Amino acid sequence: AVADINDNAVRSEGAGYGFSVGASWEPDFWGRISAGILAAEADLKASEADLQAAELSLAASTAISWYQLKEAVLQQALAVETLSARERTLQLTERRFRKGLTAALDVRLARSAVETAKAQLSAQKRATGEARRAIEVLLGRYPSNELTVSETFLQLPDLEGAGDPTSLLARRPDIAAAEARIAAAGFRVETARLALKPSLKLSASLFSSNDDIADLLDPSYLAGQIAASLTAPLYNGGRLKANIEAADAQAKITSARYVSTVLTAWQEVENAIAADALLAEQLESQLRAQEEAQLAENLAERQYQGGLSTIFNLIDSQTRRINADSSVISAQSARAINRVRFHLALGGELPQAKALATSLSGDMTNE
Repeated sequence: AVADINDNAVRSEGAGYGFSVGASWEPDFWGRISAGILAAEADLKASEADLQAAELSLAASTAISWYQLKEAVLQQALAVETLSARERTLQLTERRFRKGLTAALDVRLARSAVETAKAQLSAQKRATGEARRAIEVLLGRYPSNELTVSETFLQLPDLEGAGDPTSLLARRPDIAAAEARIAAAGFRVETARLALKPSLKLSASLFSSNDDIADLLDPSYLAGQIAASLTAPLYNGGRLKANIEAADAQAKITSARYVSTVLTAWQEVENAIAADALLAEQLESQLRAQEEAQLAENLAERQYQGGLSTIFNLIDSQTRRINADSSVISAQSARAINRVRFHLALGGELPQAKALATSLSGDMTNE
């Protein structure tokens, strides 16, 4: 049953202060009001789950931004090293030119490579600054480009599976929110259906001024203010039936969204698991390519110094080694970011996901 009581002080014309009292009571014969309360409680659970999902998403976004900053810092360090290598090549070329061992074309090409490296360094500094400011905003700091990070990535253990799909449904806050919304939609259908039933509402009201306070003690006066009415719903244009149809349609939409949420969750987990294995293979190949590119650059430099190779071969070998270094950095970053996404897809509850979260927290705290 639902009860409502109103008590208001009023001023009566020429009679000082008085008050009015109103009360109503409706017994919940059919459970309509209870269904409405249960729907509201389910909405509350959905909102709480939405908050958990938002917190988890924010944590993941911060971790991803952190790894993107690490990548940018490493790429900037590589750009600095690239400029240094190009300048050494230019110095070597100019010495050979002064000795008459090479043509002016080689000097021009070496100078062009130096200026290109300078331009790439400037671009990378800009990217690093933007990455720093992005994570500073996520951390609630003024974006001053002052955050520092180490130039290393975490050593990632082998990735374990996501486990039983049923346990995934229990971990994901977005799935919990979708489930709560299904429950709320069902209760609203029930509320709309029960609105077709008759309802009984009792109401009473009382007004008194300070000149007529004695009326408050008169039982006949009070009884005269109480009215009991038994009402049945009016089918004006089928409004109540239309409400039932609308609630039922909304429940079907909510159910479809739940299915979509569950399928998306499984897709995200499977994508992260598959990507981790492929990224590990990619990183291994990139490391081998990096090693071979470094050896090729060393060989090309020795041959150029001995007059057995051209400046084109040297610059090309340097470029290949630089690209290989950059690819290794990108592969490391991509694999770390994929682990964060795996953690997010799982709902952050598996032991290995918690271990990753702990490592991330320690990594950021130490820096």
